Amino acid sequence: MTNTAVVEEVAARNERAPVEVDPAILAVIGNPNVPAAVPDSVAPPRTVPGSVSHIAGARVMLDVLRRGVDALLEYRAAHGDVYRAAMAGNPMVGVWDADAVHQILRNEDKAWSTAMGWMKYMFEGLDDERGNIGGLLAVDFEDHRIARKLVAPAFTTKAIDGYLVTAQRRFAEANAGWVARGHVDFKAEIRTLLSRVAGEIFTGIRDPELMATVDRALTEFWYVQFSLVKNAWLSPTFRRGKKGLATLLDILRQLLPERRAARGSDLFSRLCAVDDREGLDDEDVIRIFVNILAAAFDTTAAGITSMAYLLAKHPEWQERLRAEAIAVGNHPLDVTSAREMKLHDLVWKETLRLMPVASFLPRRPLREVTVGGHTLPAGTLVVVAAGAMGRHPAWWAEPTSFDPERFSPDRAEDKKHPGIYNPFGGGAHVCIGMQLSTMEVKAFWHDLLRRCRFRLTKDYRGHHIAAPLGTISGDVALTLEPL
Repeated sequence: MTNTAVVEEVAARNERAPVEVDPAILAVIGNPNVPAAVPDSVAPPRTVPGSVSHIAGARVMLDVLRRGVDALLEYRAAHGDVYRAAMAGNPMVGVWDADAVHQILRNEDKAWSTAMGWMKYMFEGLDDERGNIGGLLAVDFEDHRIARKLVAPAFTTKAIDGYLVTAQRRFAEANAGWVARGHVDFKAEIRTLLSRVAGEIFTGIRDPELMATVDRALTEFWYVQFSLVKNAWLSPTFRRGKKGLATLLDILRQLLPERRAARGSDLFSRLCAVDDREGLDDEDVIRIFVNILAAAFDTTAAGITSMAYLLAKHPEWQERLRAEAIAVGNHPLDVTSAREMKLHDLVWKETLRLMPVASFLPRRPLREVTVGGHTLPAGTLVVVAAGAMGRHPAWWAEPTSFDPERFSPDRAEDKKHPGIYNPFGGGAHVCIGMQLSTMEVKAFWHDLLRRCRFRLTKDYRGHHIAAPLGTISGDVALTLEPL
């Protein structure tokens, strides 16, 4: 048995091991693998510094939307690496302690529920049919292992090579048009472009009208996290979120028989064609796919927008990446050739450090736990600074400076501690689309950088915002000069 196989088998055994759950929590959720309901909010102990008042929480949320990680860093500086706060009406504990971040994400003691975290933060009350919406973010332990095993073949190197063929065709068409025009409002147009690419490689949908419906439904579904009241009668945002989820489920239910028969190359078709499901039915497959769409929705667009701004502000790095793109050659990229683009890796990593797409990840403990010296009751909502840790002043040299070389093998600042750089999450719930996202980014820049140089049409000093995904502020309007 290979080392990789041994590691996977150990992880699988851990996922199957019994889970210790506080009896009061267990009485509500029923099954820690697939919680049927969400326990009431648990007030963090007063020994944890900070405030959980609704007024303070609304102020923090608005500040984070406008100023992103900068606002979060100020709150951390005022209260420490473990603090109380409120977000969208929920009392919670923010965690920036590197040891605790690593421990929670790894979850080797099976004390933490990802499903309860996301349900409380976003999914609670959305699904009247099942209670639990299903999918990789809504299940844990053995059920998560089964769901991830179903999805894994759709993210192999061979599968990603197939997706890149579609993506690069779209990138070439769009980039040629932008360069001919001489300018592009990058934030808006890259979102539209990547939405179309995702539509083809994820859903296989080519009908623009149907894809626009899916895009709207995903937007409504995603924004439900900002509804202060999880009640369709009282909150228009929550009502739209329920409608968005229902629309996505209905569309995919109609598509599934056709996709199973056609056995296409898009991700949804690949999932529909899997025979070994370990007990998962068609509805389970659909809900797993909705979760994948939600996790991928706008994330790459948000990151690549920040990267465009940083390359425009740092033309010396734009030139270095251009030289690397030219050196790789004019042929379309596959995963093997994209891995040769080491400088692109440095800049992409630095982009996600400075401008994290997901600053925090929600979790809830299944039993009483100790975090950073504080005892937290079972069920406490905890948000882990997975992405925001990239700006923690105790761990990074000049953390607000753009310095991709910090990720070079000689410096490797990200290797100082496993809890300080996790832009795609960590542990069993690490983003399964991480490699696909990185390959898409490299394929996009491989095409555009060989066509033109670019600069900000109107120079400005951008900053991180959460809208709700983390990205650079402003429109990132670019002027393009053909090579």
